[in-house]
Amino acid sequence: MLNALISHKDQTAVLTLPMDRFSLQYELAQIGIRRRLTDIPISDEDEQDIQVKLYADSDIGNSLAVLFKPTHSLDDANLCAHMVENARPELLEELEQHIVHGQYHSPQAVMADIKAMTDELIGVTVNYYCPLKIQISDEEYGDWYEVDNGYGIANEDAIRELLQKEQDSDMNNMADYFHGSESARAKLVSAIWDVENVNGELYGVIRTGLREALTPAEEQEWIDELIGQAADGFGEGLEQRR
Repeated sequence: MLNALISHKDQTAVLTLPMDRFSLQYELAQIGIRRRLTDIPISDEDEQDIQVKLYADSDIGNSLAVLFKPTHSLDDANLCAHMVENARPELLEELEQHIVHGQYHSPQAVMADIKAMTDELIGVTVNYYCPLKIQISDEEYGDWYEVDNGYGIANEDAIRELLQKEQDSDMNNMADYFHGSESARAKLVSAIWDVENVNGELYGVIRTGLREALTPAEEQEWIDELIGQAADGFGEGLEQRR
């Protein structure tokens, strides 16, 4: 999609975007760059410690590359390339035409339009709820202990912010990890993890956007997937990173 020519001191790397963030950070470390992706501007000015130039081998890639200015970061370029490359097939023709014909003024406009076009595919939204077990750590001893749901209610906004941050750090929508039947995958558009106060108790909620309603068998596939994601993603995985 995009090629990034990155120079640091006397070392150079040519990387193909999009790339998962861990791999990208690793490749940068090989030429001595240890800055966060968000702190690396798209600029090839000589006075810059790190120089980044974007180019491509296609019209759509080059039309996308010119949208990036020094105010944008390498993380912006990587995320935008990912969203374009992984846009749903039914959106690609219109999206590519918009890019090639210069209908966007910034990469943020491209990403916002992809999200809006994707949201337009949603015909049905179904919320799936799950109970929350809330544990906090003892600052002195590091032990974990369970607290009641009132703690969750008091910290609802902070929990929601953490869930959103976790999802924002992943270039894929959680629905992209679903590997169920072809019919179920064709209906699934998006899955957003959130929390909701229901009659004074805080629950986890997965807001699922669908083209059309799932059959009972397809829905069971999706519920099984959510249980697994909750255990391995926002359960164990999130706990290990915080």
